[in-house]
Amino acid sequence: MAPAPKYSPQEQEEMILNAAAECIADTSLLDFTMSSISKAAKLSMGSIYKHVQCKEDIIFALATRVFHYQSNIFKQILAMDLTTPEKIAAIALLNPTKIQVYPFDSQLESFAANDLVISRASSLWTDKMIKANEECEKVFNKCMHQAAYSGELTLNGSTDQMIEEINLGCWALLMGYQYVGRIVQIRHISDGTDSLNEPLAIDAPAIRSLQRLINSYQWQTSLDSNGISKVANLLIEQNLR
Repeated sequence: MAPAPKYSPQEQEEMILNAAAECIADTSLLDFTMSSISKAAKLSMGSIYKHVQCKEDIIFALATRVFHYQSNIFKQILAMDLTTPEKIAAIALLNPTKIQVYPFDSQLESFAANDLVISRASSLWTDKMIKANEECEKVFNKCMHQAAYSGELTLNGSTDQMIEEINLGCWALLMGYQYVGRIVQIRHISDGTDSLNEPLAIDAPAIRSLQRLINSYQWQTSLDSNGISKVANLLIEQNLR
């Protein structure tokens, strides 16, 4: 009679992904190998391929982890005793390291959005990552719908369309800032500057722009400088800034 497996399938998957993260951190998203993961996880290649079929699956599996983690952080913030505009500001004022799972998170997300990577990954992991990403979106949509239905937010038009417009505008602004920040960061790598690991100042241009965008909609209570300061202090208390 064959001996029982030493690890459950879930334990093996965790071991594989933890080993993959270590291997990528030691090399890069381009240079890690499946054999190095097998060695680091102390599992056979056969065991590895029961869970992930290729390097692209690894990228999607790790990206799925990142989305799950970020979703939990966002839920924590959206549950705080704040107005909805203040909650949006809180997301923007987060310390980037508090929502970071791996030091290569930003590269991971870029690779996961690459057409070639998507075409090579298995449907199992692409579906899992898409679902995890959608869960993040649902967290924000639920918050915005609650604001609309409670009367905190007055919308002139289709609720779904207006909420999509607000969400898109806020995320485009913040993601655009991060993109510009990465370009600036590249220029300072030689002197050790890592601006993306610093939270936005409460008077940063991106925060002022976000405030203008938020306040262009009809809220019971608009977002002012006092609210922004309150949010920043609360994040510090919660060890999120």
